[in-house]
Amino acid sequence: MKPNRSSDIRPEAVPAAGDDDAPLDPAAEKVRRRLVRLLIVSFGTMILGFVAVFGAIVYKLGLFGSPAAPAPTSAVAPPIAGNARTTSAGLALPEGTQILSSALDGGRILLQLKGPQGQEELVVVEAASGKVVHRLSLVRVP
Repeated sequence: MKPNRSSDIRPEAVPAAGDDDAPLDPAAEKVRRRLVRLLIVSFGTMILGFVAVFGAIVYKLGLFGSPAAPAPTSAVAPPIAGNARTTSAGLALPEGTQILSSALDGGRILLQLKGPQGQEELVVVEAASGKVVHRLSLVRVP
């Protein structure tokens, strides 16, 4: 096998410097057009993706529109209007019962009570009527 020398290369095998604009055969031109179309579609899809991601980031940061209203700083209920109908209700508890905690959910109140002998129970009370809806005794297991 002979080593390649520059004198061994035939001149017709090397393309001329200005031969880049030579027309391609129809099959190669069809493949080139298809690749160019694929490239354009891919770039368009990628740009739309970037716009969507940046739009979501800007939206989450709240840079568009009016600023959000500040969250209320206290948990105080608004005052009752003068013409609003108010009711009062009572709940009878045995002597020595302590209310350990309470929670309000819509029109119901949950009370955690500790009785005089140390027993605990949860009581759900209808806020408007004061009626006990459910009573659950808590039993400690050793």
